[in-house]
Amino acid sequence: MVSINTNAGAILAQKFLRSTTADMQVTQNRVSSGLRVSTVTDDASSFAVAAGIRGDVKAYTAVTAALQGATVAAKVALSAGEAIGERLGAMKAKLVQLADESLSTASRSTYNADVSGLAFQVNRMLSNASYAGVNLLGTGGADLQVVSGIDGASITLRSQDVANLVPSSFQASGNAQARANLDALAAFKSTLDTALAELGADVTRINSQAEFVKQTEEMVRIGLGALVDADLAKESATLTALQVRQQLGVQAIGIANSAPQALLGLFR
Repeated sequence: MVSINTNAGAILAQKFLRSTTADMQVTQNRVSSGLRVSTVTDDASSFAVAAGIRGDVKAYTAVTAALQGATVAAKVALSAGEAIGERLGAMKAKLVQLADESLSTASRSTYNADVSGLAFQVNRMLSNASYAGVNLLGTGGADLQVVSGIDGASITLRSQDVANLVPSSFQASGNAQARANLDALAAFKSTLDTALAELGADVTRINSQAEFVKQTEEMVRIGLGALVDADLAKESATLTALQVRQQLGVQAIGIANSAPQALLGLFR
């Protein structure tokens, strides 16, 4: 039956055109955002899972930043320890010179002043070996608990609490006292070496954890991409096909709308 009141062909053409337009909108959103799931209406379950994964990614980033900050604090202490080691070498040389009984009073006074000055430098380095208020080498510090995972687990950076030198105790008036001071200096050097070894081990452990966290974050990001990212090559091809379908739909509506015009021929 042909009717001018109900154009079944035009109605069907409009139905398919609406469907094509809706599909085009979805595809255009995917192309513009790069995401297959950008809103909860795209895929509610995938969107919810992706939201949780994005939270994990932010947590991994925070853990990495914390580990990097702790590494800097430890490296500052290590750098100070290396500089102190150089001062201790200079002090040892002065103490060996002070062991010479043939030194004049003036020369001995000069060497003693040099030793005291070096000891003061050592103490200043111990107190200044800090980063963001954290001193892992000098006295008065505390162990640093660093978050190491998104579950709240932590790694401990051990505070070495290396005691200051007493500059006046390294004054030597003769061979015996100079030798005793050399023994005291060697004991301090041994304590410092042990502290630096422990700090180095802690830094290595933190660096390993930081690398593990970074690799884990990368894998999580890949998983997130597989869940919500759009295949742009596929979407581009789909968009081109939908554009053609849309043009054909518009033409189909025009053809359907022209069909009732044929009825005029019956009344000629």
